[in-house]
Amino acid sequence: MKKIIRVALFLLIGAIIFWVLTIIFVPKWIGKIDPATPRIKGFYLEEKNTIDVLAVGNSDVGRGFSPITLWNNYGITSYNLGTSNQTMLLAYYVIKEATEYQDIKTVVLDMDATFVEKNAPEGEYRKLFDNMRWGKTKIEALNETDLEIDNKLSYVLPLIRFHSRWNELEDDDFYITKKYNKSTAYKGMAMSSEVKPYVDKKEYMKDTGEVARISEKNQLYIKKIVDLCREKNIELLWIEMPSATSWSSARSKAVQELAKQYEIEFIDMNYPIPGLDFDWESDTADGGNHLNISGAEKVSNYVGKVLQEKYHLEDHRQDPKYASWYDEAKRYEKNKQLEQMNAKGK
Repeated sequence: MKKIIRVALFLLIGAIIFWVLTIIFVPKWIGKIDPATPRIKGFYLEEKNTIDVLAVGNSDVGRGFSPITLWNNYGITSYNLGTSNQTMLLAYYVIKEATEYQDIKTVVLDMDATFVEKNAPEGEYRKLFDNMRWGKTKIEALNETDLEIDNKLSYVLPLIRFHSRWNELEDDDFYITKKYNKSTAYKGMAMSSEVKPYVDKKEYMKDTGEVARISEKNQLYIKKIVDLCREKNIELLWIEMPSATSWSSARSKAVQELAKQYEIEFIDMNYPIPGLDFDWESDTADGGNHLNISGAEKVSNYVGKVLQEKYHLEDHRQDPKYASWYDEAKRYEKNKQLEQMNAKGK
């Protein structure tokens, strides 16, 4: 019996050491541009069944959809799970995972990834799956043949992949109990106050008469998203963020046809829309690819108005259950002012 106890204690201590080393050695993506760790881990810290709207898509969403704007202006509770290089395949699993923790009423899906043919690079898989909780959705995703994941065991035991990071460790790596939602993400959103206008005069939305092709794989996962949302009684709204570097009239037409097929509303904000007031001179952070905070708030305010008027989402601002949203809104406004001051000082 003593030998059994000793062996059990040895294994327990070994497991604890392995767990602590895993937390330390797995990278923490907490940068302002792509705060994958606080974005994803922060989602799990939200009180259960308090998020009504989920925003999903690639980095255009991650930096262009402001849940705090929806809260301030409409009392709508939302979360931004837009991740860098998110494909339609990954979007499907992000939505599926989110619905395990929240009673989502509406999914706002950006359609930019409709025309991405290649899978995301390993780094993007790591940002998502190394921060995702262990469960049936993660297991299903890691076994998804279309993801073409190498060395699946390293996603189960990530220390296998990152054990050699000892000479790259920083202070943040040792905060093993840190709640990352109070850092560089605001209900999942990445904030940027940089201003770099889009100045190309080639008229990227000029009608050429063409209709872009949507691959069979992307059509499959779009259908899976539609079916999943309908199965769970979730309304689906398709949008396209202003994106001069990746969008076109041909792509817009292709998505419009698909939206008619599924009877889903599609808002393409690359066309002039009354009430949107988007300005390529002041609302883009990097010359037409991603939005800055000004652009994000304009886009989010417009989407929020649509959600309020057509999707009948509840205004929670007078509900004491949601008092913490006021604290998050204050943090957002405070840091937005600091970001804007720093941007002007450059």
